[in-house]
Amino acid sequence: MLHHVLTGELTFTSLTPPDLSQCSKSDLLAYFENSYSLNESLFTALKDESVFYKCPDRLRLPLIFYYGHTAVVFVNKLALAGLLKGRINFEFEKMFETGVDEMSWDDTENYRMGGSYKWPRVGEVVEYRRKVREVIRDIIRDTPLDLPINMKSPWWALLMGFEHERIHLETSSVLIRQLPIGLVNRPDGWNYAPKQTECLPQTNQMLSVNGQEVTFGKPTDFPSYGWDNEYGHVTCYVPAFEASKFLVTNGDFLDFIRAGGYSRPELWTDEGWHWRSFRESKHPMFWVCNSGCKSGCGTDLAAYSHCSLPEGGVGETATDANYK
Repeated sequence: MLHHVLTGELTFTSLTPPDLSQCSKSDLLAYFENSYSLNESLFTALKDESVFYKCPDRLRLPLIFYYGHTAVVFVNKLALAGLLKGRINFEFEKMFETGVDEMSWDDTENYRMGGSYKWPRVGEVVEYRRKVREVIRDIIRDTPLDLPINMKSPWWALLMGFEHERIHLETSSVLIRQLPIGLVNRPDGWNYAPKQTECLPQTNQMLSVNGQEVTFGKPTDFPSYGWDNEYGHVTCYVPAFEASKFLVTNGDFLDFIRAGGYSRPELWTDEGWHWRSFRESKHPMFWVCNSGCKSGCGTDLAAYSHCSLPEGGVGETATDANYK
């Protein structure tokens, strides 16, 4: 395990976000430490340091970028907020600042994806993350805390950094899942689900939900950090629909693939089918493939393929209003 990429504790347990109307500095410090350590712990699953320089997805940068990126965003945003004077490593704060858009039109931004681009050594980026952790600890301890924390507070930049770290926990985990099995190790303390069971899978029932008017959107004074797309106020009528009792399983999706779901455009949205065709995917990319498929076999857009099942069932992915 690559424990030397950790600048704090190994952890896979998340804390809940602090209540910004009544949190203490110790609450904020604990949430920062947890966010920072969760993201670093993910990278301990890589087989060795060479894997940091691989691109698991042809529309993304090497993993070393994502390991360094979240720390750089902290520094750049805290500098803009006036909480940080000076820089820690200006070259890193340019190199790791901006990622690559996942859309196909951004394929031209591939000079950082090839072997000729000189990324720093893993140890240098580990040391940078260590310095950033220490700086943020000092900022939390030394900055006066006026409650509630809101969008006008300089603390808002810190909260953005916390949640940005957690966004990349999700996106980097997807990239790592797309690596060949031989390039990853099981993290310490991680338990795989059982491969065999005496219980047969349950039938995934469809549950009826009555139609009703719903209102959703986050008020600006809600006591937690929010991204811009969370705010606003929307009221709409949601017609009656049915929702599956259980989440779609890999087995359900395998049935869809065996029924020809990846070769029938009528089962996809236009956007989903164009993406499937562009990636030449035959199954989700994170599945272990023994068929010699090209790299890039699918993403979460594959969920849209359940719009119309080969067996004749009709469905669609749930919207925000459905969940409300």
